[in-house]
Amino acid sequence: MRALITASFDPTALVRLERHMSVVHEDWKARHHIWFDGAEFARHIAALGADVLVVEADLVHAEVLDAVPLVLIGVCRGEPVNVDLEQATRRGVPVFHTPGRNADAVADLTLCFLLMLARRLPAIDATYRGGAGRVEQASDYLEVYARFAGVELGTRTVGLVGLGAVGREVAVRLQAFKARVIAYDPYAEEVPPSVACCDLETLLRESDFVSLHASATQETQGMIDAAKLALMKPTAFLVNTARAALTDENALYDALRAGRLAGAALDVLNEEPLQPGHRFLGLPNVVCTPHIAGATVDVTRHQSEVIVDAIERHLRGERPRWVANPAVYDARG
Repeated sequence: MRALITASFDPTALVRLERHMSVVHEDWKARHHIWFDGAEFARHIAALGADVLVVEADLVHAEVLDAVPLVLIGVCRGEPVNVDLEQATRRGVPVFHTPGRNADAVADLTLCFLLMLARRLPAIDATYRGGAGRVEQASDYLEVYARFAGVELGTRTVGLVGLGAVGREVAVRLQAFKARVIAYDPYAEEVPPSVACCDLETLLRESDFVSLHASATQETQGMIDAAKLALMKPTAFLVNTARAALTDENALYDALRAGRLAGAALDVLNEEPLQPGHRFLGLPNVVCTPHIAGATVDVTRHQSEVIVDAIERHLRGERPRWVANPAVYDARG
């Protein structure tokens, strides 16, 4: 067997995989290249003689699957949205994926955002960088002290919209801060004991911080619209480290600019990559980051270990834990 890996991959995991097959590693981030053209990608795979493919961003659609006799596909993503699952299943090719690979990374940034908003760090930083925070006498200090007084998470309610891998990790971290945590997720398979579930409207009304952790689906598209934002307290904050599609961005911008929300922290926006002149960057009560919640070196190690574990299980004749098309194994009996 011969593997082509275009995903970012941990060196230790590569060594493990090389015990079972020859490996060609072409990290898409290092090469600054994504295979969008199926015919070109198929020719490249065939030229290398690869029958095992591990991708992260490349598209593996029918053109690739019809042209190359692949036996295994690994996808270093929570969901293999870049693979034609139906075609892979028809051809009997198992597709492995990596749910929760970046759950810890995203949860960490979410907590960072919550603390930044709670302690008003964006406003403090902007004030002092602009030179307006100079303190010359005691009365100035008292004014600054009052103006930048924050809140403690332990005295507030945090509402989590979505209790998947990331939402649950956020809930675990919030226990250390003694916050009251409520959540809305009609499809939750697991609810941490520290979390009380409720409907979305109740969550929005009661929360001092609302953090979004839902998947982007037809049902959740624009779920936080003008009407939902109007339910939130004017002292509340919104955090989105999930998907930009969950919010009505225009309504959110208007609410923040008008002071109907105290602030927001956004890692995802409709227009990406984030540009210096983006309108949200002009709001003093908003923190923006360029879709980097899952950008840690540890995520590469996590996804690599999951994929190699799956391949090794498959080679032993076992069914891996994370198979996106289990019908392939069901057909084998």
